[in-house]
Amino acid sequence: MERRTDYDRAKLLVEAIQELSVTRTVEDVRSVVRSAARVIAGADGATFVLRDEGQCHYVDEDAISPLWKGLRFPLEACISGWTMLNKRPAVIPDIYADVRIPHDAYRPTFVTSLVMVPIRKGDPIGAIGTYWAKRHHATDEEVELLQALADSTAVAMENARMLLEIERARLETLTRLAFAAEFRDDDTFQHTQRVARTASLLSRELGLPESDTLLIRQAASLHDIGKLAVPDAILLKPGRLTTGEYDQMKEHAAIGAAMLEGSHSDALKLAGEIALTHHERWDGTGYPNRVAEHEIPLSGRIVAVADVFDSLTHVRPYKSAWSLQDAVGEIRSLRGAQFDPTVVEAFEGLPAASLIDGDFGTELKLVA
Repeated sequence: MERRTDYDRAKLLVEAIQELSVTRTVEDVRSVVRSAARVIAGADGATFVLRDEGQCHYVDEDAISPLWKGLRFPLEACISGWTMLNKRPAVIPDIYADVRIPHDAYRPTFVTSLVMVPIRKGDPIGAIGTYWAKRHHATDEEVELLQALADSTAVAMENARMLLEIERARLETLTRLAFAAEFRDDDTFQHTQRVARTASLLSRELGLPESDTLLIRQAASLHDIGKLAVPDAILLKPGRLTTGEYDQMKEHAAIGAAMLEGSHSDALKLAGEIALTHHERWDGTGYPNRVAEHEIPLSGRIVAVADVFDSLTHVRPYKSAWSLQDAVGEIRSLRGAQFDPTVVEAFEGLPAASLIDGDFGTELKLVA
């Protein structure tokens, strides 16, 4: 029976390591670890602790009752700090018989026994704690399994950090490419930045979470990246495009989406969605797929308004800048035809002049 228990725990460790191997963010890592540690140890609770300069940050937990999630303690004042500073596990059968334990912090909890193991033994960046309500002396095998989980956690966190850096670099590269595309018909290359800012303000006005607002701002700057494939003779033509030229111009939406396809980055996946759909129309007569109303993703409906307003109010190779009042009137007139009425309503709540000049500190409202 004991051998079976050891086998089951080892199997659980392998499954946790497999899950960690495909995690892409620190949040995903800690979600896997907090649950796996508790199950592998057969414990009543587990915590995931990160080293934050001179403090221990208890960032997550999985327990029968609350422990210390969200709290920070000095490294020298808690057992997770001891584990990190000494670079080795702490195995404590009776917390009230151990001088390393800050007893006042534990009295409100269920904890009687614990094991704390460091994440990355050579230079700990955190610790994993497991806790028992009844007295429990962890075996060497339990400690080894928990340390193996912690070692795998360190690798997964480093992988997540590297992936984040790679995605940031990729996003920066693509954004610069988008600027290069925009620079061909906007020599200030600020159109993409203004559209991104307006799209983020629209998102906030629509009540989207701040995380979504930030993501849309990042992604919207890539809305016209497909213009890289449009010849200068068409993109910079000062007069009206022929039917064939206009058809070729319209291809930039699908081309931009294809350029961004296949990324694991939330920002780049959203950018692909925006590139593909920001020229669709609420009435279903847009391009490239002629989808209508809520078949168009909200991100595309938001950027559609931001893009057209900015294009109207700035000089382009084929047109002069419209006045603010005329541009606002055009957006309003296209409510329910080109644009989602709800997005237009949100647009009407935004500051007016700042959408043109980029000064988002003003409180000016749209003209009546």
